[in-house]
Amino acid sequence: MQDIRMETFIAVCDHMNFTHAAEYLNMTQPAVSRQMKSLEEYYGVNLFRYEGKKMYLTEAGKKLCRSAKTAKADEIRLINEMRNTDNIKLCFGSTPTPGEFMLPQILSKYLKKYPFSEVNMIINNTVSLLSKLDNGEIDFAIVEGNFPKKDYEYMKFSTQKYFPVCSSNFDIEIKTIECLTDLTLILRETGSGNREILEHSLKRHNISVSDFKNKIEINNINVQKALVEKGCGIAFLFEAVVKDEISKGILKEIKVEGFPLFHEINFVWRKNSIFNDDYYKIGEFFNSLNI
Repeated sequence: MQDIRMETFIAVCDHMNFTHAAEYLNMTQPAVSRQMKSLEEYYGVNLFRYEGKKMYLTEAGKKLCRSAKTAKADEIRLINEMRNTDNIKLCFGSTPTPGEFMLPQILSKYLKKYPFSEVNMIINNTVSLLSKLDNGEIDFAIVEGNFPKKDYEYMKFSTQKYFPVCSSNFDIEIKTIECLTDLTLILRETGSGNREILEHSLKRHNISVSDFKNKIEINNINVQKALVEKGCGIAFLFEAVVKDEISKGILKEIKVEGFPLFHEINFVWRKNSIFNDDYYKIGEFFNSLNI
């Protein structure tokens, strides 16, 4: 069972305000303040700093917050495992590229091997999944986006080609990457790994998404791909997403300088978890099926 002060500390981290944390916990604000002071005295460090009236976590506070949330998530999973000893349970998240175009085949093989497994998988963007991972809502995530690697345990799940595509009927002559900006760009929402990779790759050529003649922002990868197929614009996508359409002549890769890129998709879980070995084995098993 976690120290009650840690439960209070997690609430303060989530709200970044003693009063709001107290309301959430149905405690008084002085009681929250006393518990936080007690934690700071116990660890011998300041957990919070202030800029004017705004409160922030110190570096020590950030480390303790990550550790506290990992311990809380581990406790929840441990309780579930003790109460349900017969079934294997997978609770995880994935970004759209691996989740919709790679994992169905992997999960089907997994479920044939472990037919009584309970699987709960959510599809979301990288930022949302990391938040759910931090808060213990999922046990691990498979993400295409970049993440702070020092804060997590991870292993490579796949390396994918990433390149611009258009409809096979799209009659364009592209000589330089700058020429792409004259076209309509169909892109994912802010917070998605695909969007972040696109922005970073364009930045290397001194281009931003705002330089494109027109932009269509879509938070669903299948709708994004469908619009490209209809000739509404171009998109930057991973090979796993478009390989079938390219082989059928529906889409085509745009050959342009700087592309394709090769980008890692990673299997990510909380650092210092007591289930570290379990997550590592699951990651290795998923990788063995990813052929």
